[in-house]
Amino acid sequence: MERTPILKKSRLERIGLFAIVTFFVFTGSLQAEPIAGNPPLTVVSRGAGAYTKSQMLAFVNPYRQMKNRWVNVEHYNGGLEQIRTQVRSLNVKWDVVEIEIADAIRACKEGLLEKIDHAVLGKSAVDDFYPEALQDCAVGEIIYATVIAYNPDELAAEKPSSLSDFFNLEKFPGARGMRKSPVVNLEWALMADGVPVDQVYQGLSTDSGVNRAFKVLDRIKKNIVWLEDDPLQPLALLRSKKVVMTSAYSGGILDAIRNRNEDLAIVWDSRAWDMVVWVIPKGAVNLKEAMDFIVFASDPKRMAAHANYISYAPVRKSAMAFIDDSVRKYLPTTSKNVGNILRIDHKWWITNKQATKIAARFAQWRAEKPWRYQFDRQN
Repeated sequence: MERTPILKKSRLERIGLFAIVTFFVFTGSLQAEPIAGNPPLTVVSRGAGAYTKSQMLAFVNPYRQMKNRWVNVEHYNGGLEQIRTQVRSLNVKWDVVEIEIADAIRACKEGLLEKIDHAVLGKSAVDDFYPEALQDCAVGEIIYATVIAYNPDELAAEKPSSLSDFFNLEKFPGARGMRKSPVVNLEWALMADGVPVDQVYQGLSTDSGVNRAFKVLDRIKKNIVWLEDDPLQPLALLRSKKVVMTSAYSGGILDAIRNRNEDLAIVWDSRAWDMVVWVIPKGAVNLKEAMDFIVFASDPKRMAAHANYISYAPVRKSAMAFIDDSVRKYLPTTSKNVGNILRIDHKWWITNKQATKIAARFAQWRAEKPWRYQFDRQN
């Protein structure tokens, strides 16, 4: 990650941290002074904008005040490259890192992460977490959903209401935003073609099922705008009207709708559940304090506070009791958000031989032809 000595004002505006910038430090922006003789704790977030602000308000600032310890917050774009570099060079600068669960599973197998004894969370806590939230090297933070978002102004009287509408250019012409990953895209393609959600991975395990999925993707290939690993990009595309529909994280879209009155909408059908977890890089200098922060952030009331700031669901069931009624209905785990729910099977993607073939084929499929639509980050 490129470091700059000073964060420019435009950058601060982009991430929406006017009021709280003095409470934390982004990469290389300021140098925090130790509090009470303790060195700073560095927490790394892969979010931006309203999401990072929610972490500051729910986790970082309360921890800093309660523990009398400064916490630096850095931002990165996810993945394992930077963690690998730090661990393998024996120069670990990060203490706690927020990461997608699939990457956490891979990193743990590679020996890049510290093992976490879940007993530190309390005996009753283990059963309180959703399945998969507790891994050998990780503790869950939030459940989020990848959904279809659209701008109603860009559509005629009829609006999309199902996953199949995303792949129907005749009914809903225009560009589509899609992440540069086979995960979710392949599952959605099969589901849009009528495969029941509980048979998706069975289908992807066969060549005929994979062929079927790519035929569905072919329907919209010429209209795809490829998304970078930037949670703000789908919003930017919708605001600039460069796409009619896009895959997006539900929390960011809901924040724009609820807090900024933007005219956007979500198709909840076939939303893809995923999870973000806390991990500690192997060899972290502040190992004890890093674990202490994770325990603090895993308290049900802390998780509920986070959900109250942004509409991502806590990974502990007991936290729901502390969430405002006005917020609960927007969470991706709420049954009122009707439609199928796809729970991404990351173990399948990591261990199944077919998944390796799919990843290679998806990369080749993306590269085969130039795209009609291009996203200009300067506009």
